[in-house]
Amino acid sequence: MTQPIVSVQSVTKRYGSFAALDGVSLDVRPGEVVAIIGASGSGKSTLLRTINHLDPPDAGQVWIDGRLMGFSEGPRGPRRLSERDLRRQRAEVGMVFQHFHLFPHFTVLQNLIEAPMAVRGLSRHEASERARGLLAEVGLEGRETAFPAELSGGQQQRVAIARALAMQPKVMLFDEPTSALDPELVGEVLRVMQRLAEGGMTMLVVTHEMDFAEEAADRVVFFDQGRIVETGPPAQLLRSPTEPRTQAFLHRLLRKDR
Repeated sequence: MTQPIVSVQSVTKRYGSFAALDGVSLDVRPGEVVAIIGASGSGKSTLLRTINHLDPPDAGQVWIDGRLMGFSEGPRGPRRLSERDLRRQRAEVGMVFQHFHLFPHFTVLQNLIEAPMAVRGLSRHEASERARGLLAEVGLEGRETAFPAELSGGQQQRVAIARALAMQPKVMLFDEPTSALDPELVGEVLRVMQRLAEGGMTMLVVTHEMDFAEEAADRVVFFDQGRIVETGPPAQLLRSPTEPRTQAFLHRLLRKDR
């Protein structure tokens, strides 16, 4: 069986006395798309932030493609990485946030090329060529000189996706990427994500878009109170969940959408 490209092992994360994650374990295979659902505050976003070490776990470990996140192997065991080396390691994990976090004083092209030059060591020409190709892939060819304020929310989020892809990550994390968008702009972002999924990108997606989860995901994971309560294929979990807490969450979600 293929080894997991993401392995979350007994991860706990606390903020004061609140356990945002409580002993969570999750393996993701290369090319797998995992949709993560649950109520606000259930630990979904915290899981993503521990995976890429923006919020290091208090206990447990995260492995990306066989490497322990935040550490390197030394003669006396794991050694905590410097911030510079951690940035390089984190480049293997692309992340797209709810809010776009584009640099407002940079053009679209500048937003895409700065990190590959600084972290990956690409020349400006190499980074620019890669960026233009990615902008074409997300439907924004010809917008290289635009500034973020000149773009719609959906366009800004597609730039954010292209920026994450410019680092050539092994895994993509999406933290509710459509929740800040007007309803008519959601579809254009989900179509880009669908194409990534079809292209074999490993993805973990925190989402409330159940149609996307059912169509694009290989597996759905339901979180509640910092724990994984239920996991399974989309058709089974979304239509016939076995756990009462999953049933209650989906029932509330269905009533809200009516």
